[in-house]
Amino acid sequence: MNKQITRCIVAMTALACTMPLQAHHSISMFDIASPIWVKGTVTSYQVKNPHVMMTMETKNENGQVQQLIVEGPNLMRHARMGADEKFLKPGDVVEVCGFPFKADILANSENPSVFASMHGHLVKLPDGHMRLWGPYGKLVNCVRPNDQAQAWAEFLNADPLGQEAWCKGQTYVNVALLPSKETVASINNLLSNRCK
Repeated sequence: MNKQITRCIVAMTALACTMPLQAHHSISMFDIASPIWVKGTVTSYQVKNPHVMMTMETKNENGQVQQLIVEGPNLMRHARMGADEKFLKPGDVVEVCGFPFKADILANSENPSVFASMHGHLVKLPDGHMRLWGPYGKLVNCVRPNDQAQAWAEFLNADPLGQEAWCKGQTYVNVALLPSKETVASINNLLSNRCK
């Protein structure tokens, strides 16, 4: 009887240890060549393992309100940003540049929330400042055609994590660089620490 109980406890412990791994993933799950910019109102901001999660209300092209789940950084990265539970709060209007799950992930998912979610890589705060948020993405692909090089340089010069992600993203040769080379060069020329 004791052997059965021991086996059961070992099996349950092994199962419990693998459950967080199912929620954890890597950059390979996201389509970092297809950035999505969304603007909306924060309805919840939860700092919990394995990733910070934000829910936003956005409007689609028909003006209908939609709920979007935006995954952010893990707790260690969130702390490195100097952020806490009050970094964003319900009612804040923010813009997020993020990346959707790849088509094959969506096709094989049985979780309906995956279809209304994305990984948020960059957050434009209510005061207009940009902050690097989640770790998965290609930050350079968040640059929009009408963005000002000076605004991007100010953000990158003030955010060491952002500048690291910016420089690293330019080295991903297997993923298209979406902004023009001239735009990227203009931003790079304004950086206080050039990419190596």
